[in-house]
Amino acid sequence: MSAREKIAYLKGLIDGQNLTDTPDKAKFYAALVDALDSLAVAIEEHEDVHEELNAYLEQLDEDVSDLEDELDELEGCECGCHDDEDDDDEYEDFDEEEYESVTCPNCGNDFYYEPALYDEDEDLVCPHCGKPFKLPEE
Repeated sequence: MSAREKIAYLKGLIDGQNLTDTPDKAKFYAALVDALDSLAVAIEEHEDVHEELNAYLEQLDEDVSDLEDELDELEGCECGCHDDEDDDDEYEDFDEEEYESVTCPNCGNDFYYEPALYDEDEDLVCPHCGKPFKLPEE
């Protein structure tokens, strides 16, 4: 029996037993049934949301599973175009000691530049906003 059916049964019992012989009792039982009915509505809404979220999570699980399968296929590929070692080589070329971080005074974004490539009086151009500015004093 659902919550709404139980509430309807309770309301029938109250009406059938003639428990509302005084206005105060009638008001009390009406308020009680109304409160229970509101709770039943809230429960049904939560059940709907729960079912919706469950369906969404099942779809996400399927999507992740599909992606994992695709990655497994790529790892098994013998063409050499999906080698993880190639990715590592790209990052090995970046030597942090050769670069310095700077904040653009115009847009406030941080970026790296290679000081060895710039003269002291040369302007640095921000890759974010494209505006030139003087190199910071060391």
